[in-house]
Amino acid sequence: MKEFRMRAFFGILGLAGAGFMISSVSSVGGCSSSGGSTGTAGSGSGTAGTTGTAGTTGGGGNSGGSGGGGGASAAVGCATSELAPGDTSSAPYTIADFTSVDGGASIPIGGTFTYASPTGAVAPTATATNGGWHITLNAPAMATANQYIGVGIYFNGNAAGDACIDATAHTGVKFDVSGSIAGTGCTAQYSTNDSEHADAVANPSDKKAGGPSGAYAPQAPLTVTSTVATVMVPFTGGSLGTGSPATGIDKMKLTGVQWQFSVASGTGACMVDIVIDNVGFY
Repeated sequence: MKEFRMRAFFGILGLAGAGFMISSVSSVGGCSSSGGSTGTAGSGSGTAGTTGTAGTTGGGGNSGGSGGGGGASAAVGCATSELAPGDTSSAPYTIADFTSVDGGASIPIGGTFTYASPTGAVAPTATATNGGWHITLNAPAMATANQYIGVGIYFNGNAAGDACIDATAHTGVKFDVSGSIAGTGCTAQYSTNDSEHADAVANPSDKKAGGPSGAYAPQAPLTVTSTVATVMVPFTGGSLGTGSPATGIDKMKLTGVQWQFSVASGTGACMVDIVIDNVGFY
């Protein structure tokens, strides 16, 4: 896996010297207050189905899930962590099954977001429909800039939005995925995001961010086919790459989960039409 220097601003990390665009951030379900921070683009690599490689690709790190309250004197980096509502054992716990509630997805511990970087990139369309999260994207390659485009779920451990989620009873995150990811120079990655891999320097208003400048979470390459598959990504080991800092995910201070599509510069494109469902801890 290759790494690169990054810059962060308002929860989105991009290539050094590159801008970004936030397409949408939505807060759905309980425990969120004034929305939530957006996702981040970091560093990683991997392949997606039969698509080509994207050289240095984007990836993890999510400072998502900040709610209202706090201020300049507020503690940084999850002063506290809470169990997800109803999560009391090592048994599987559902984060989101995308059951429609008032036109959105029922996510008791937070909400959803989309993002795109750099400026000019377009975020995916993400809709909770028919009991799943339908993600579509058509992103032509930019001439000189790699693109980092994605969707995610941010966690709020409390109503104030300054507590992380404690998942120490669990081994990792699982989800069902099916559909297609195609295009030359297009790859996909998944990351579980935590406080220690969220850039607190570039995002001082994010009360859950506790990482150094340029921080991003470890990520795993994602392959998608037309057949529904259950993907299980452990908090440590498996296909996870190395984030920044080069430490493991702190499962006591989780801030969200994220799926990213990286588009290499030059020619090509990234065409995505997938459904994500049954996201949970295992």
